Amino acid sequence: MSEETKPNGTQFEGKKDYVKDVFTEIAEDYDEMNDVMSMGMIQGWHRFMMKKAGSLNGKRCLDIGTGTGEIAFLLSKGAGTDGEVIGADITPRMLEIAEMKMKERDLLKPVIFEVGDALDLAYEDGSFNVVTSGYMLRNVTNIQKAVDEMFRVLAPGGVAVVAELSKPNNKVIRYFYELYMKHRVARLGRKQDKGKVIDGKYSAYEWLTSSVEGFPHGKEMMLKFQKAGFSDPRFYVKSLGAVNIYVGKKK
Repeated sequence: MSEETKPNGTQFEGKKDYVKDVFTEIAEDYDEMNDVMSMGMIQGWHRFMMKKAGSLNGKRCLDIGTGTGEIAFLLSKGAGTDGEVIGADITPRMLEIAEMKMKERDLLKPVIFEVGDALDLAYEDGSFNVVTSGYMLRNVTNIQKAVDEMFRVLAPGGVAVVAELSKPNNKVIRYFYELYMKHRVARLGRKQDKGKVIDGKYSAYEWLTSSVEGFPHGKEMMLKFQKAGFSDPRFYVKSLGAVNIYVGKKK
């Protein structure tokens, strides 16, 4: 594990409430800023996630930390009328945005959006065939517990597909990545959040960018998937290391 990696990411007292307040604050601008922070590549990451999830037709799927529902909508298109998709998130305002967006989506069957905590999912053991999560793990207070919960709610033969931001390992690529994050993203973020500090900690977009610092990724994250019980978990480096996509299967 590299010296800068923190086994459980960035943690502080009151993080759960802080994260909820952050995403309440930025819900209306979340999709736009995701596109900026990903340099326009986020839709490609989501398509790759669906590819790794395999056939979704008729499957029961859960998107944890669903936010404004983008991944859940893709799951719903694949699951069809015989499947079911639930999108769970700790922030009610994000779910309200997802519900509004869904009215404009051509879905064969609506997504069920529910308030839910990634560390204490209100679903029975083995009740889903597919579990997904996008950019959520940096925001939880216990990464291992979140991965454990994904494994618990998966049925045997099920698959978890998780996308999370990371920092490129290549020093040259990392240099330009950090320039982009510190200047382009930081400036746009400041326009959105006006530098308003939330709960006496970070402004909203300061958190979204700084939370990547020290976050375990790659092989370190794979150890957490293995510990949870996933068989032969793998990760895929996308966009020169800007994001990792983790895939774990339950025997």
